[in-house]
Order: sequence, then structure tokens, then C-alpha cells
Amino acid sequence: MFDEIFLIDLIKSANPTYTVEYARDSDIDNIHKVVIQPLVYVGHVGIKRQFPEDFIADGYHELDNSEILITTIQFLCKRAALVETRANIKRAYEKQSPFPNDSNYSSIVFMEASVVAKTGVNVWWQEIVGTVMPRIS
Repeated sequence: MFDEIFLIDLIKSANPTYTVEYARDSDIDNIHKVVIQPLVYVGHVGIKRQFPEDFIADGYHELDNSEILITTIQFLCKRAALVETRANIKRAYEKQSPFPNDSNYSSIVFMEASVVAKTGVNVWWQEIVGTVMPRIS
């Protein structure tokens, strides 16, 4: 695993006007905030197997079944800024690795995204990214 601050720092350094923090439990009332610059929340949500259907309690077999750390990047922004904000955040994390010795093997990659909530003015977006955790460093 890696500390969420790695991803927070990547997004902050690429987008210095954004507020970027550790994620906390969702509060639907956030959608009604007055948003000047995007508010971004980063948090790990779990780990899954690359091939969950191939679970076998065999240490040698498990070496071929990587663990993937699942992390959410949620952000609140004006609807008119959604495309630009998403592109800026994705550009900050794509092809980055929290494991410098394994950067050829593991980097942060996009998995899926969806709207959490929206109003006529704001949109609350959730991006899910994954990182294959190296077995040997």
C-alpha cells in the first residue's frame, strides 16, 4: 500500500488552486456548497485481486494474482468546469507510481468514474483509480 498523501500531493502540485484533502464520509449537503475552485477528496476504499475468480490458497499461484489497491478521488466543482477539472486531475496521477523501484510494473491507473450528485450549478464526481501493489520491491 501507499499513503493517500502521495496522491494528494500529486494533485495539489499539478493544480495549486484546488483544495485537496483526505476523504471523509460523504455528506450529500456538500453539493450545495458555493464552489469557486474544485474541492478534491482522496481516500483508499479497499483492495481486490486482479483475478478474483482464481482464488487458490497456494502461495506460488497467488504470486500471479496481484493485489490492486482501490482509491477514490471525489471532487466537487461547477458543472461547467467538469471536463477541465477531470482532465487536470487525471493528468496529475496518470503514469505516476508510488513505488519508485517498481515504476515499470505499477502505476496509478483509471478504473471507472460516475456522478455522485448534481444540481443545476454543481457536480460531485467520483473517479476510481487502481494501483497494482508490487510483490517484490
